[in-house]
Amino acid sequence: MPNWSAIEASFLCQSYEQQLGELAASLARLNSWSEKNASRELVPVLLSESLLYLSLIQQETEMNNVELNQLQDLLQNWIDFWDKSMEITDIASVASTWSQRVLEMSGLLTSESMSPF
Repeated sequence: MPNWSAIEASFLCQSYEQQLGELAASLARLNSWSEKNASRELVPVLLSESLLYLSLIQQETEMNNVELNQLQDLLQNWIDFWDKSMEITDIASVASTWSQRVLEMSGLLTSESMSPF
């Protein structure tokens, strides 16, 4: 089981943009492992990781971002109904879409943010 306290402490040391990037990466891992028919034990851990990142982002920024609220509700729903024969492939495609959207929100891929100066 992951050390959630260490993960949280490390995550909170990052900038808002990096936190969104970390959330996008977590969602991408969820997509990747879901597509590979990962063990049914790994996907819930990745869901929990993404949900933790979301809750920390929202606590730290104190912003009410409608899209992030929607994603949080979706992830919580997936966790709540995980044992009731959820289709992993459904999670994979939705997680991929959200990963791209969150990465766009982060601004990490813009030319200005990639500049070394």
